Amino acid sequence: MTDLDSFNYSFMINAIRLYFEYMDDVFFHTSYRKSFCKSKGFYKRTILTLFGEITFKRRYYFDKNTNDYFFFTDFFLNLPKRKYFDPFVCAELCNESSSTSYAKAGIIVSQKIGKRINNPLKISRASTRNTVISFHINDENCIDNEIKRVERLSIMLDEKFVGSQFNDRKDHMIKAAVVFEDTKLVYKKKLKPNSMNRYRLVNSHTCASIENDLLMSVVDYIYNNYDISYLKELDFMGDCATWIKSFPKTNWFRFHEGMNIKFGMDGFHFSQALTNLTTSENQDVYDALYEYVLFNKKEDFVRLTNEFLDLNMDRKDTIETKRDYILNNWNERQTYQNTPYMRCSMESHISHIFADLFTSRPKAYSKKGLKQLLKLRLLKINGKDIKEQYLNQYRNKEIINQPNKLYRKRTYQNNIIEKKFRLLYGKDSI
Repeated sequence: MTDLDSFNYSFMINAIRLYFEYMDDVFFHTSYRKSFCKSKGFYKRTILTLFGEITFKRRYYFDKNTNDYFFFTDFFLNLPKRKYFDPFVCAELCNESSSTSYAKAGIIVSQKIGKRINNPLKISRASTRNTVISFHINDENCIDNEIKRVERLSIMLDEKFVGSQFNDRKDHMIKAAVVFEDTKLVYKKKLKPNSMNRYRLVNSHTCASIENDLLMSVVDYIYNNYDISYLKELDFMGDCATWIKSFPKTNWFRFHEGMNIKFGMDGFHFSQALTNLTTSENQDVYDALYEYVLFNKKEDFVRLTNEFLDLNMDRKDTIETKRDYILNNWNERQTYQNTPYMRCSMESHISHIFADLFTSRPKAYSKKGLKQLLKLRLLKINGKDIKEQYLNQYRNKEIINQPNKLYRKRTYQNNIIEKKFRLLYGKDSI
């Protein structure tokens, strides 16, 4: 198996090298090159591909029409300037970084490259990070091809704090929203006697930001993917933080006069507040307070809470804080529990989408790095093909003007080169 793997490795490396050099040789003998381009000699280049490291020769040309120097092989294949990794390796690194750390992503991709047995290659954490930072992510990835028509949409809201670098020791706050159309029962059979029925979100989409643009991201997604004239109701759910309660009050969600907007306090944070108020040692008090809220008996809730406070003055601050939290959001809780189709699982989404990658291990991020990695994570969660999006950067026939200045395309010259290749090899050769 070792010998077979070594043979395949050598065969593919040589085949790709010969292909690159043959491509340059074909252009060297075209009439366009002979008329307008002067060769300045050979230069070697080494790139790392998914088959291993490849070193090939290509000529350096001077174009009399544009007064510009270029390598035809690099130009035709859209190889980025002065980069050791080829675009497919970079695409793999970005795809793996959306689910795991930079260091582990480098190890995973290294193991895919070249000889799988006894491969000493190791892509560093810094190289992986630089590749991710240089990825120009399309901001229009949330737009689908068809406009959907539904009468009701649900939006869950929450935040996640992530350790920061160069930010005066202030954590970055990721504000997140999950938009979905409905919930569907996954199974009815209970795995355990006390287990709950499981539901999944129908056509869910996640938006997130560390800046103050989450509102516009959610509005843009709804506007670009749904027929807003057919939409009748928006149901917002969350933990009743100040920014969350003010989120649905904006006029941006008033798509038309008949729009019905609701906001409900989710069950997780309500139960958490009630548990912190009573503690696990007072289950009878918890059950009584829960029942008062369930049947909208606010006066009884206040009375019992004050009586419980008198017996536990050592926990005065906690009891008063949690009591006021529930009372201040009493109407929101009533809306949630009295609306059967309101189901909020945002805390699980926060844990699965953000905590798993950003806070499961002690790490800190710069604002630039976190912003880019957050975009990658959203692509992954929303079912987008990260590798395809990365490679689309190099498939564009127009001028590529990205922050890392990959390569400047000459459109009219490229058309001439394509015509020459079509004459040599036929219409399907490009």
